[in-house]
Amino acid sequence: MAYGMPVFIAAVALPLTLGRIPPNPYYGFRTPKTQSSPSVWYPANRFAGWLLIAASGLTISFNLALWWFHRDWPLGTLILWMAGALVVSVLHSVAGSLVYLRRL
Repeated sequence: MAYGMPVFIAAVALPLTLGRIPPNPYYGFRTPKTQSSPSVWYPANRFAGWLLIAASGLTISFNLALWWFHRDWPLGTLILWMAGALVVSVLHSVAGSLVYLRRL
């Protein structure tokens, strides 16, 4: 989970950054504003995708450092911190995407 989930998130975000996902009701950064027009959908999803990829990279880096410097911690504590890093980074990505969307 510490590395697999961030890699999965980055892989799912990659098509968004490349503009390969057309407006749809299932996949992407879906809000009423992004679904209102392709001219809003594509830039908002590209930005959200890049933020998710960056968040995934930062999470992996944080988790590697955490494991390296705190190998003596109980496994449950490490997992909690690593999962928390993922949640915080994804929430920051969503918040940054919403701020960007407001500017479009």
